[in-house]
Amino acid sequence: MHKLLFSLLSIVSLSLLLLFHGSEARQRELPLPNACHFSQISSLGPAHATKFEAGQMEVWDHTSNELQCAGVTVARITLQSNSIFLPSFFSPPALAYVVQGEGVMGTIASGCPETYEEAGGGVGGDMHRRFEDMHQKLEDFRRGDVFASLAGVSQWWYNRGNSDVVIVIVLDVTNRENQLDQVPRMFQIAGSKTQEQQQQPLTWPSGKNAFSGFDPNIIAEAFKIDIETARKLQNQKDNRGNIVRANGPLHFISSPSRQWQQDGNGNGIEETYCTARLHENIDDPERSDFFSTRAGRISTLNSFNLPVLSLVRLNAIRGVLYSGGMMLPHWTANAHTVLYVTGGQARIQVVDDNGQSVFKAQVQQGELLVVPQGFAVVKTAGETGFEWIAFKTNDNAYMNTLSGETSYLRAVPVDVIKAAYGVTEEEAKRVKFSQQETMLAMTLSS
Repeated sequence: MHKLLFSLLSIVSLSLLLLFHGSEARQRELPLPNACHFSQISSLGPAHATKFEAGQMEVWDHTSNELQCAGVTVARITLQSNSIFLPSFFSPPALAYVVQGEGVMGTIASGCPETYEEAGGGVGGDMHRRFEDMHQKLEDFRRGDVFASLAGVSQWWYNRGNSDVVIVIVLDVTNRENQLDQVPRMFQIAGSKTQEQQQQPLTWPSGKNAFSGFDPNIIAEAFKIDIETARKLQNQKDNRGNIVRANGPLHFISSPSRQWQQDGNGNGIEETYCTARLHENIDDPERSDFFSTRAGRISTLNSFNLPVLSLVRLNAIRGVLYSGGMMLPHWTANAHTVLYVTGGQARIQVVDDNGQSVFKAQVQQGELLVVPQGFAVVKTAGETGFEWIAFKTNDNAYMNTLSGETSYLRAVPVDVIKAAYGVTEEEAKRVKFSQQETMLAMTLSS
């Protein structure tokens, strides 16, 4: 009875959290003063890599001016075949993108019921069912999936494929849900320090799990287990790290299909976190918001099509440009943009509020570029095309274009264009009407 009451109260509290997100979760802590004053912006690569038994975790320098301006930090996780990223959680909300690979992810939220059950047969004619296992729901993942993670909610990933899984995670360290400072923290429920971590100064991930700090006798009492098993939970003699190799393929209780996730369009208030959709695939060309057979495609994921993002306060945009394709000059009105290159290369130029070019260079796979709020940007794909995932620091970020069918200049009267730029009426009309595309176009040299 007490357990049932606790579960009901937990679900009610999660429902209220979703209902009242407008007053609390929308408030953001301010980034560091003057963090967004740039004479030049640099593209960024990982600053540090921690190798584990069956993979690695690379982290970007959270003290860089670019990431401090955006108020986020970034990590990239690589899991080898048949390996597990052990249960962990972050202090801020986060959004993750699966760059490659496939597998299974588990989300562990206290108070949510174990809705997946596996029953064994009765013993000696006993007709009562014997439960072999019970756990919370699991999600299949594949390339192109975007996953949301709330502050303090633990997740784990299992690579069941034959190739590496690569996942990029953006943590919103200035989100109000992160009550700690802006230094990224990963809290491990399982795992241990590797030999490499033991020889290094304190970095994240730090390596020790939550059980390691408790007295083994307390753990034994809490779980009603023997002291030897309690010490195993502490991983005291384990140096495999937080990504470990599984002993053969793992067995889970899974639903037969994920079709329900594509059909569900909940409003985020009727859902609790226990039942909410946590991910969606944005790599499918059929769900593109902007599509050009010659130039490329753009897909947007925000809190309108994935309601849980209203708590995470981030959204994602998937972009693909074909060779010679251009994403027309634009700016994001209400968010910073953290762009991660997933394939190909492009020439990108960024212009600040003083009309100065602060970035004009080629970016390639694996690099990160921060574009501050309001800064104008244009992308032109190279010969092999260009693919990226962009994380924006607002769950309903929106862009304004400088040219194109729905652009700023298309909305301005011809006489205002003449007066503003000192052009003739004929030139003003060419500026206003020549570009017929909305967001994606081909360059003149293509």
